[in-house]
Amino acid sequence: MSRFPTHGSVELDIEENILFVEGCGPWNLESVVEAELEVAPLLKQLSVGPWGALVVLRGDPIYVPDAAAFMSKAIREQKTLGRVASALIIEHSATPEFSKRHLGLIYDDAGERYRFFPNKEQAKWWLIQQIIHASP
Repeated sequence: MSRFPTHGSVELDIEENILFVEGCGPWNLESVVEAELEVAPLLKQLSVGPWGALVVLRGDPIYVPDAAAFMSKAIREQKTLGRVASALIIEHSATPEFSKRHLGLIYDDAGERYRFFPNKEQAKWWLIQQIIHASP
């Protein structure tokens, strides 16, 4: 049983070798732990080769410190399952530049290759290039 109710929401899907993540923050530890449980079966499907994450975050995409540490660790673990890059989109945020810096710290700590984009088309194109480059 969690100490606090979950804050934030996440929807997950896969298309070929891309994990699509759509979320609305802010998030606490309880919500990222719950999301990690939900993503586990999708990771099994993706881990047959290089894959990437296309992440669309709405609202205030901020993680409390323990949730940020958990996210960084989860990304590092996913990299051992073939994750090669993340394409990030921030939408409807009152503080987009702060959000990018905050998220950048998490992804930098995880050693993840990432980039921010204004739309899904550009994000997906870049992500596919990263996956192709990582393919044997």
